[in-house]
Order: sequence, then structure tokens, then C-alpha cells
Amino acid sequence: MANLTNLGFSKGIISETIVTTYNKDGTPNAAPMGIIMEDEEHLTINLFNSSTTSSNIKSNRCAVVNLTSNIEVFYKAAFKEINHSGKLPFEWFEKASSVNAPKLSLADASIEVSVKELVKVDAQKTQAVFKIDSIKSPLKYPQGHSRAMSQTLEAIIHATRVKALLNDSKQQKKVKHLLEMIKDCQDVVNRVAPNSQYSLVMDDLMKQINSWRQKS
Repeated sequence: MANLTNLGFSKGIISETIVTTYNKDGTPNAAPMGIIMEDEEHLTINLFNSSTTSSNIKSNRCAVVNLTSNIEVFYKAAFKEINHSGKLPFEWFEKASSVNAPKLSLADASIEVSVKELVKVDAQKTQAVFKIDSIKSPLKYPQGHSRAMSQTLEAIIHATRVKALLNDSKQQKKVKHLLEMIKDCQDVVNRVAPNSQYSLVMDDLMKQINSWRQKS
């Protein structure tokens, strides 16, 4: 039976995942989120109170933590506006088996969790402590690692910060630094994985960033 350690989690280390929840209208929501393993039975997330995921978790008291090596899923979950409907395709989701939340049908593994405790961090953040209800992990062959995956994921995370800070005149130095790091990530991707899904995502990400900068 799979456990958190089998899935690559380590105590106190942030792991990048996609958290899925139901919105108030019953539609599925997905967002990339860093998760911390407290022990084999508990995970924590620091939620921004203004986020849709935070609102959904506080209302439904549960979620699904999805693990995937598909970089397109991370990209489209981070920037839903690039999708034709502004949402992830409905067929990407299915009902979780033990909690009232959707899960990604494309996930390599899914962890169904329910809220144990919500702790106020500050005015902007709440820490959600989850207990594990179930873990679904099909047997897979070991995969080789490419730097393209980690570099593209890093660029996506940096880009979410660029989008949030771009119109803040006091944060332009930080934005410039983030843009430089994104460019470095793209250079690595183009070198190690040219003409791949990673390079395609990076090209599109750069177009999105340029459009944000023009609008700002």
C-alpha cells in the first residue's frame, strides 16, 4: 500500500502538487500548491485567504492532493485564462472516492484529505492541517529524470509571482529578478529538451508574460 514517503514526500520539505476542490456552484477547481508533509498521516498547506482554494477548503473541509508529471496540467491549472473556456477541461476531473472533492483523472497519484485543523497564520494566510483519508497510486515503471520538468515547473511558479506583482511599482526590482530567472529556466529547457512539451509550454508562458507586461 502506498504511503507519503513512497510518493516522494519528505518531512518538512515542500512538494509541488495540484490541489482540487469543489467551488460553491459544484464545479471543480484546481490550483498548483506547495504541500508539506508533517508525518505519514498529515499534510499542511499555507493558504492565501483570498484564494478560491482557501474558500473551498473552508467550506467543504476537504480536498484532493494530485501528483502529476504532466507539465501541461501544472501550466493550465496555474493560468486558467489560457484555456478556451477559462477553466480546465471538465473531462480532466472525476469524483473522489472518500471525500467531497474532485480529483484529476490524469494524476499519477491522488491523496484524498480532510481538514483536521485551520490555524490563522496572519491577516493574509491560514494554515490548513489535513489528515489522510486515502491514497490512490497505480503501479508505474520508474521514470528517468529530465531537468526540463523541474525548470519548467520553476518558471511557472515564478510567473505566478510576476503576474501578482507586475502592477506594484514597489516590486519592480523583484519582478525583474523573477523574469531573469524565468529566462534562465527557458534557456535550460531549450538546451535539454528542444521541440518538447516543455519547450512549448515555456514558449507560451513567455507570450503570456509579454502580454501581461504590455497591459501593465
